Amino acid sequence: MPATERWLPDANTILRYLLDDHPELSVRAGVFWEAVREGSRNAFLREGVLVECVYVLQRFYKVPRPAIASKLRGLLAYKGLSSAEGDLLHASLALYGENNLDYVDCLLAASAARGEGQVFTFDEGLQKVVARGSSS
Repeated sequence: MPATERWLPDANTILRYLLDDHPELSVRAGVFWEAVREGSRNAFLREGVLVECVYVLQRFYKVPRPAIASKLRGLLAYKGLSSAEGDLLHASLALYGENNLDYVDCLLAASAARGEGQVFTFDEGLQKVVARGSSS
């Protein structure tokens, strides 16, 4: 598929869609994301965009972690959405919803659980999650 047929959405389009908080932009985001959900439009999600969404939803909108994880995991399941590491993003969002770690730490823990390397950290909470992941 040519790159011109694939969209690269930014965090703002996801946020407007999930929050439905802007009269004009949320409608436009809804049209786009519903087409992606149905598979009539293709989009590629960059990991950094997901990181930004988690950060903004948590810090500025005070959305609870389990709700953030659920909404974004649902989005990752859209028929027309792809990403370089979809399984990793799903796993890291699951960890994020269940633990009190920053999302990037959850990405590291999920990467370690997949056997991609060992996490080097001084964060005791991250060390515990990584140890649980390696023992399962």
